[in-house]
Amino acid sequence: MWPCTWSRKRNELAADTINMYFLRSITNQQPNTMKRIIIVLAFAATLFISEKAQAQLNIHAGYAPELMRTETPTHDTTLLYHGIYFGFDWTFVLSDNLSLTAGAQYRMNLRDESEHYWYGSTYIHDLTRERQTLIDVPILLKYNLSKRDNITFSPFAGPMLSWGIEGKTTESITYPSNTEMHHEWYGDQGYMNRFNVYAMAGLEVGYKRFTLSVGGRYGFLNLNKLNSGTTTKAYGFFVSFGHSF
Repeated sequence: MWPCTWSRKRNELAADTINMYFLRSITNQQPNTMKRIIIVLAFAATLFISEKAQAQLNIHAGYAPELMRTETPTHDTTLLYHGIYFGFDWTFVLSDNLSLTAGAQYRMNLRDESEHYWYGSTYIHDLTRERQTLIDVPILLKYNLSKRDNITFSPFAGPMLSWGIEGKTTESITYPSNTEMHHEWYGDQGYMNRFNVYAMAGLEVGYKRFTLSVGGRYGFLNLNKLNSGTTTKAYGFFVSFGHSF
């Protein structure tokens, strides 16, 4: 009985530490009361569920590039963003081979594009820098195919809810003078919707308490909120490393 109690206390302590770090990282963004309320409620719900069921805590971080494809009546454009993320989740055992994983992760998308050219006798440098931060809540079903020599292979699939915290495009131009312009993605002056729903699928390979996950995601919702004839959708893939407690 004592080892089980100690294991549960250790998981609860680890979860509390991760949650505090998560909240500090996220709420250091620009003040947004509604954003903070949603995040706090999500973490509170996760802790409540974990206390009511036997669950395993996992932490993970990885590389998650994202493609944003915009289609208009005249042309299509696809932009590549380099993405990184970190987060945690709880795995709830449903049967011998089936489990449910739910958690939260903090994701950042980055894109830089620069142009250098001559305008008459003037050399011009044009830099476009884009930054986006999001909170993702994946809810995945995982099926354990086999276990041999402490190695497991588990395909997974399910939805992921995503909420854009902040998005900004910064343009720096050196001609005719050093000029910097900012464009916000969200809010009253923005052109993007914050909320998206992804379908996710992939494979997790586990060895003892370590995991390697690869997979893809596809966003269903149109993120463009200004032009009725324009659609912007996001999709991508991910590679992550994790550790279970």
